[in-house]
Amino acid sequence: MLLKKSRLSAAGVSIVSVLSGALILSGCASLSPSNSASDTPSQTPSPTPVYVTAPLTGLKFLEGTNPYLAGPAVMGKIDNSSEARPQVGLNEADIVFDEMVEGGMTRFLAVWHSQMPEQFGPVRSVRPMDPDIASPFIGILCFSGGQSAFVQAMAKTRVFSATETNQQADKTFKRVTDRFAPHNVFVHAIKLQRLHLDIAAPEAQFSYADTLGGSSAFMTGSPVKMFTVNFPAANPTWTWSATANAWLRSYDNDKHIDAFNGSQVFARNVVVLKTKIDRSYKDYKYGNVPRTILIGGGSGYVFSGGKKISVTWVKKSQNDRIQLLDSKGQEVVMTAGNTWFELMPKDVGNLDVVAPKPTPTATPTN
Repeated sequence: MLLKKSRLSAAGVSIVSVLSGALILSGCASLSPSNSASDTPSQTPSPTPVYVTAPLTGLKFLEGTNPYLAGPAVMGKIDNSSEARPQVGLNEADIVFDEMVEGGMTRFLAVWHSQMPEQFGPVRSVRPMDPDIASPFIGILCFSGGQSAFVQAMAKTRVFSATETNQQADKTFKRVTDRFAPHNVFVHAIKLQRLHLDIAAPEAQFSYADTLGGSSAFMTGSPVKMFTVNFPAANPTWTWSATANAWLRSYDNDKHIDAFNGSQVFARNVVVLKTKIDRSYKDYKYGNVPRTILIGGGSGYVFSGGKKISVTWVKKSQNDRIQLLDSKGQEVVMTAGNTWFELMPKDVGNLDVVAPKPTPTATPTN
């Protein structure tokens, strides 16, 4: 809204200036027909506004107005147990990945860049697929503990690991008093980013439409009213809202709320990827710890603008981004804005899609 207001204001000033100039010149011509063009002072043209594009959303910002874009992405492993909800800061994230963990529950890896919350959380431990998810964004990954093998795997990536232990001196992590442990670890995102401006900003991950109706799904997809992604112990439902122009998230008919301002969690794009699961890691305490396999590819769906299309996804290496391709092998164009990824296991997950009821047509009468 700020950008639109700025553009409108600038346009308004230009129109007024042109009209005023036209009136003044018209008046001078009637009073002094002998005036020449050399008598009219030259006017300096207004500079053309310059915009920069947020790499993880495709949204445009007037140059110099968004200080976060020059800094690194800040990521967080966000708890998604019932004790952890409502979480803080999810609606400010550019991209969120919903991944299956032990017991068939899910946990989030959220990525903040074009917006940076004062704090987000609660954060929990790292998981075996997180190095593959986080590496394309470079940046900083915040987590609280984890199995030694998973922590070491993160340490070998190009991502900076920020933990409750190594951040004690900088005080970027804190334990809040209105929640019970272990669901009470939060991160000061703005402060953390400012301390690590030497880390590169993320590169663009996907293609985005310049207009609301320009996304691949909106242009060629089939209408969808709502859909549910079924994990063994989590069943998030996304419902299309034409009013909000977004997908709204729920659990078992209860709205998924962001505690930052009490609003329902939303997404402009929801991407469902069918993924394989590696169950070879066994923990003595928690049993099997599933690892979502993201190196390779598979099939999936992109939901944008109240519609869906089938896609093929490809990720060539740990540092490579996820590519989304349509049926013709072309890069999928997303709606500008935030995106959620549902990493749905092929063997124990499924997708339920509900199409809107067809609009009744009038029956001709004799």
